[in-house]
Amino acid sequence: MNWDAISAIGETIGAVAVVISLLYLAVQIRQNTNHIKSNIAATELSAFERNIASGNRVREFFLLNPELLELYMKGRKSYKNLESNEKIRFDMIFRNVFSEIQGAYIRQWSIDHDPNGFLGLTKVVDQDVSCVGIQELLQLAEFDWRPEFKKFVFDRLEIVSGASPVD
Repeated sequence: MNWDAISAIGETIGAVAVVISLLYLAVQIRQNTNHIKSNIAATELSAFERNIASGNRVREFFLLNPELLELYMKGRKSYKNLESNEKIRFDMIFRNVFSEIQGAYIRQWSIDHDPNGFLGLTKVVDQDVSCVGIQELLQLAEFDWRPEFKKFVFDRLEIVSGASPVD
């Protein structure tokens, strides 16, 4: 047998094997990309559902504890006019509410790194930080929020404080 012919056959087989390998690799990459897209969609849905559950927890908290809702509404009007024990309770309620909001903010931010994706709860934060009592509390207390959330809240405070505070 001619060595040149054997070499040509070997090169042809090698070229076909390379093409088959590349096609296999392309199929694997496409499957992996689809799998990643599915995981991202599931993560986004999970974060959305957790945000809904978080909002429901806050609403349920106030529905089941009307006296705490009353205190929260009173504190929103004026933190400084609360009795000392009311200030402590109002502070804890505020921290719980804003802890839930922070969780939603961080989940949204971690998915798309876009604070504009947080427009729904921006309105909630704006409603709270536009209240005199919450403005007073924000000026007096220190909060252990994540830096990006703290910046968000105080940026919103700066924006809404240009408007007249809500009583």
